[in-house]
Amino acid sequence: MIKSVKQRWKRSSLYLGISLLVLTLLIPMFLTTIGFPEELQIVKGHKQLLEIDFPFPVYIRVDKSEELKINGQQVNDNYFKVDLSNPLAIKSAVLGEIDLEFNLFGVIPIRQATVNVIPQVKVYPGGQSVGIILESKGVLVVKKSYVLGTDNEKYYLANSAGIKVGDRILAVNGQRVEGKKSLSKLINYYGQRQEVLKLKIRRNGSLITKNLEPKKNHSGRYMIGLYIDDGATGVGTMTFYDPQTKMYGALGHMITEPNSRSRMPISEGKIVKADISGIQRGNDTLPGEKLGTFFDNQQIMGKINKNDRFGIYGKLNHTVSNKFFPDPIPVATALQVKRGPAKIYTVVEDDEIEEFQIQIVEVMKQQSPHEKGLVVKITDHELLNKTGGIIQGMSGSPIVQNGKLVGAVTHVFINDSTKGYGVLAEWMIEKAGLIQDKMAQN
Repeated sequence: MIKSVKQRWKRSSLYLGISLLVLTLLIPMFLTTIGFPEELQIVKGHKQLLEIDFPFPVYIRVDKSEELKINGQQVNDNYFKVDLSNPLAIKSAVLGEIDLEFNLFGVIPIRQATVNVIPQVKVYPGGQSVGIILESKGVLVVKKSYVLGTDNEKYYLANSAGIKVGDRILAVNGQRVEGKKSLSKLINYYGQRQEVLKLKIRRNGSLITKNLEPKKNHSGRYMIGLYIDDGATGVGTMTFYDPQTKMYGALGHMITEPNSRSRMPISEGKIVKADISGIQRGNDTLPGEKLGTFFDNQQIMGKINKNDRFGIYGKLNHTVSNKFFPDPIPVATALQVKRGPAKIYTVVEDDEIEEFQIQIVEVMKQQSPHEKGLVVKITDHELLNKTGGIIQGMSGSPIVQNGKLVGAVTHVFINDSTKGYGVLAEWMIEKAGLIQDKMAQN
């Protein structure tokens, strides 16, 4: 009888131990799934609401004394109970990182979260259409071809050497390739000397070398049988600019190489003023497009210093304006963006910025930078009549809600041109370096 009780006790202890282990392993996954943050950003001196909707009693504390209040109560190294079925009101009077500990039932540590307290950043919303001109590092292989030799035979030199579409040719025999003309001169130079070409190539992030001998064509020039490109041009929209640093952000997404879809490395880039000469309306099967007009030699608005997955960034040469915003407005953190009505600012004719109504359908729970932070729907009948919804060239159009810059339009849904994705302005401002600048000033 005693032995039976001991055996049951051992079994119960084993089951309890296994259950606690499984619970310990599964709780973090469960917390992540429901949006229980490991990291969040708030603005110094501003109360912000954190919605988690966790069904169990939770206790919170900080390791050291900080100027942090939750639901109006000062947080210290003593645990206090909170009800996460209601939003938490968080506020801090100091900048920097604060580590929070969350405890389940006052017994089980379940999560440590870092609260990043940042200064309030104010910028002017953009909306201007800009012509984007990029000069890339090296040249991009966009199509393979052949060389028609003096003997009237076709020579597929590049293909035989293993060069692929999407490769970026960086150098020939140790000499850097600056562009299409540069590559052509180098091929002809070494061809005339009957020297083998050693091509330094970047492919999918790796550097490789390919060797081949160029062939003289009917015109007397040496060639290798490739179509190449050395840059990119297009029309986009400016998202914001900072009146103090003259820094700007535009597009809200990366400029990619047309074939590999990888980030286009830039050696030099600029934005110029663009006029919208027409609109190709979008529909549920084909995205529309702004038909922009700009010239390489016209007045340069600013330089492009960075091509990032959250847009392009640089410094303006002169001040630009948006008639709807005589003064800069605050940039919202992810916690401040809500579902509901908002407005976008963009150009659909000439160079006039217009204001249009949209609906923020969904706000993603993002603790760190990710591209698709919002789902938006165009509700403005005038814009729908003109464009059919979100179209190419609208990328970067600023989204404003409750007097704050909350994001930028980035992509249209393939099967519904009235809907699309947006990136949170918080991440664009961070990528532009404005948060770091403000932190340094403070």
